[in-house]
Amino acid sequence: MDFIELLKAAREAEMEITSELEQIERLHRIMRNTGHSLAYAQSLVEDLARFEEELNANIDRAVDAKREALKVLSVLHGDERTVLYQHYILAKDWRKIADEMYISERQVFNLRKKALTRLKGHYKCARQAVCEVTI
Repeated sequence: MDFIELLKAAREAEMEITSELEQIERLHRIMRNTGHSLAYAQSLVEDLARFEEELNANIDRAVDAKREALKVLSVLHGDERTVLYQHYILAKDWRKIADEMYISERQVFNLRKKALTRLKGHYKCARQAVCEVTI
């Protein structure tokens, strides 16, 4: 698996967990509503238990994916690392990253491009027996 696939896997895992947490929270809100029948409440409890089991399994996968992605990002420093960390590890979109960093979206994309170029150079050199300069 190349470095970009590792980063994408971490982002997808984070987004999946977020989605499942939202679903579990919805079920909790519905359960707090006392106007439902006992059979319906039992059905919700079963759904909630199933979602929580899935969530635990996905959290385990996400931790593994993020661990690998953090190894990739350890090559970077400064704003380049920050941009990729927020996008791939925290699953933030580019606009939100730009707003939080008080820079334009164009600057975020430029940092992203520089970071990916640096990673590409690093991992290309890491696969070769002799590497003149690591980017």
